[in-house]
Amino acid sequence: MITPIRVPKLGMTQDSITVVKWPKGDGGSVKQGEVAVVIETAKVSFDVEAPASGYVFSLKGVNAKVKIGEIVGVVADSPEEFENYKRDLPKGAEGQPEIVLGEVEEEETGVRISFEEEEEKGPVKEERRPPVFPPPSIGDRKVLNRIPFSGMRRRIADNLVASLQYGAQLTLVSETDLTEFAKFREELILDYPDTKITFVEMIVKILPAVLKEYPIVNSSIIGEEVVCWGEYNIGVAVALEDGLVVPVVRNADAKSLVAISREVKRFAQKARSKELEPEHYRGGTFTLSSGGRVETDIITPIINPPESAILAYGKVGPRPAVHEGKLAIRTMTHLCLTHDHRVIDGVPASLFLGRLKEIIENPNLFRMVLK
Repeated sequence: MITPIRVPKLGMTQDSITVVKWPKGDGGSVKQGEVAVVIETAKVSFDVEAPASGYVFSLKGVNAKVKIGEIVGVVADSPEEFENYKRDLPKGAEGQPEIVLGEVEEEETGVRISFEEEEEKGPVKEERRPPVFPPPSIGDRKVLNRIPFSGMRRRIADNLVASLQYGAQLTLVSETDLTEFAKFREELILDYPDTKITFVEMIVKILPAVLKEYPIVNSSIIGEEVVCWGEYNIGVAVALEDGLVVPVVRNADAKSLVAISREVKRFAQKARSKELEPEHYRGGTFTLSSGGRVETDIITPIINPPESAILAYGKVGPRPAVHEGKLAIRTMTHLCLTHDHRVIDGVPASLFLGRLKEIIENPNLFRMVLK
């Protein structure tokens, strides 16, 4: 008996699913419910369980792009049964690129010529491809370590490059005084010792209030429209050893600071133990990233598509600043807002950043929002 292994839906998008691992190898023995294949989107990896017991065989190799519902492998009762099954497969069904008749590629000129039926597709078309540069060689150079450029790292790289190529990104920076904000955080830690609220969680709570004043910042380009969202789902960047993930705090405007703090911590724990599900990443409208624990003053964060803006803040620490007309040592940071200039002009972006800075620096204002 042949049992197919299909790509499950689980909220994943059609165009960003990759096979990253076959834990049992090809032809390995597997029991029903064990992990048969690991697939990955730009944001999350997922273990696909074997639908039956037997021998697992791959039809799509590692790094193959697949779609929801596609058969990536099978579980067979025996290797011989799989060999019989494989002989009946159509050409290209094992993850190999299919040869399409009527196409000629000119390797030297970089021009791809497609011969189509004129009555259906029109005249012959030419598609210019970018030049392909030969990969650098290691040769006899000393190598400390080799890290596969695949899986999560590759998905993050592809997303970042696509984000920069797709939008017109510009970063604004505002030096911000966190002295009173930090004092209030100490009060919160005393009030909620089990939660230990962080700056990230406090800012997540404040952001919806500012986004409501400047709705264009909480927007996305959808088709031929700029859609300003009526919900405030704040993505929080979580750094891992092999990359960065951005789970989403949904409806942050309707949640208390303590609830947000617990949710962010739960997401971070799940991310580090690789237990996040695809739904934890969906529906973000704005993202917050932090460099507060590293020696980085100013950050130029890259927008998380399809959002139109992202906020980051740099190192938090004491430094000289002018306060009430006098030089003093204050707790300072830099708020860094990257916005898509196609959607958000410089003035509303500056006003948004200025209003956020105003609330963070003014105890009367931030206490009202964080109550």
